[in-house]
Amino acid sequence: MASRSHHTPRPSTLLLVLLALLLPLLAACGGSAAPASSQIGAMAPSAAPAAVGPAAAAPTAAPAAEVPLAAAAPPVADSGIAAPAPIVAPAGGAVVVAPDAAREPGVAALPAATAAPAAAGVAALPTQPPVAIAGQQQAAPLKAGEVDDNRDFATYMDYLRSYSGPQARTIDVSERYILTVTNERQQPVLDAHVRLFDGQQQVFEGRTVAGGKTLVLPRALGISANATTLRVLIEKGNSSVEGALTRGQDSTQSFVLRGAEALPATPRLDVLFLLDATGSMGDEIAQIQQTIVSIAERIDQIQPRPELRFALVSYRDRGDDYVTRVDDFTTDVAAFQQRLLNTRADGGGDEPESLNEGLHAATQRVSWADDAVKLTFLVADAPPHLDYAQDYDYGREAQVAVSKGIKVYTIAASNTSDDAEYVMRQISQQTLGHFIFLTYAAGQNAGAPGDTTTHHVDSEAFSVERLDDLVVQVVQRELAQAQGVA
Repeated sequence: MASRSHHTPRPSTLLLVLLALLLPLLAACGGSAAPASSQIGAMAPSAAPAAVGPAAAAPTAAPAAEVPLAAAAPPVADSGIAAPAPIVAPAGGAVVVAPDAAREPGVAALPAATAAPAAAGVAALPTQPPVAIAGQQQAAPLKAGEVDDNRDFATYMDYLRSYSGPQARTIDVSERYILTVTNERQQPVLDAHVRLFDGQQQVFEGRTVAGGKTLVLPRALGISANATTLRVLIEKGNSSVEGALTRGQDSTQSFVLRGAEALPATPRLDVLFLLDATGSMGDEIAQIQQTIVSIAERIDQIQPRPELRFALVSYRDRGDDYVTRVDDFTTDVAAFQQRLLNTRADGGGDEPESLNEGLHAATQRVSWADDAVKLTFLVADAPPHLDYAQDYDYGREAQVAVSKGIKVYTIAASNTSDDAEYVMRQISQQTLGHFIFLTYAAGQNAGAPGDTTTHHVDSEAFSVERLDDLVVQVVQRELAQAQGVA
């Protein structure tokens, strides 16, 4: 935020709005497990997590320690990602090489970013009017737009080339390949393990997200330009397939993983909120209670009901009461809600915050489920610190998210700066997520909700909707794509 005033500590409204969107799913699914809550102390591991490909190294010394909660559980161990040793492709009947005829020439374009899926079994839910809460003045609902930078990749590349804002990290994504994995019934395979090799050296690791997709960015990973053909190994359960990725050709490649289960009988959905909890995020609180009841009714109607879990990671900055606070995944609605309501927006001071460390905690310090649709909603208004010694790196953490099959949807709050937009769009593009932004009156980046934005997006490329509608559509769309419904 260009101007950072300190407010009386209070929950972030945008944060609570997002919670209200998805809490009813938990109620629908039941469960009583209390969250494994922890406030992380010495954050950085004594040994850095193994890199995913030749990406930048993690810090070797601990970032600033945090103040533990009085009743917190022990900190969640840093799971990291251990890059497996180079392997020789298994031989024999276990490997099914997909014939050329079985590979689709391309991958269909994604549906419009704001359209709810017309999915069998995933019913589109009607918009409900905001609900007035007794004793509280009714405010206009937050409004937002959404763009998919992978869908309109040429425009996104123009945006990167023309960026002239404050310093940000340059990550070369100009060479891009979207790999799609289906089984022999043409069902997208969720959570398939995809690895690429240059000779015997592993250079990429990913997990497929909804729609059976993963994203490979060779230049961002530092893969040598001399490695013109990369060996592809895809595995799930007892099924495996080998293939090749020839660089410089079609940016969309399809592979058939015969015998692979596409999706569990009951879909699993993990949703994590990654929240900037500094003082500048406490300026939109009054609007949340007006939407809770209507959102609860709509989300409760989603069919089929997934096995749903929530997690919360909040972050501030070095020198604040804490740097990151982690509440691990839970199915207990009441416990999760209480943890969220206990989160206060405070601290910060300068504009950049410890987003690097927050993203590290969100990808590596919580227990993401296997074979699940995994979504992170990053809500922020400020860029990461790029000047801290021994810090994590958001570009590398985005690659760790890819290695675990986690999509990151970034949500730009009011007064989001140009460099914060740049970083948030990098993170969402590199994890196949979307960039979501609140909209305001013409020429404004805060204040009363409106239909325009000052962000660097084409006004013809998005439609403006209530934020609650948009987030409900995100959940519906992800579940539909996981089931193979475009």
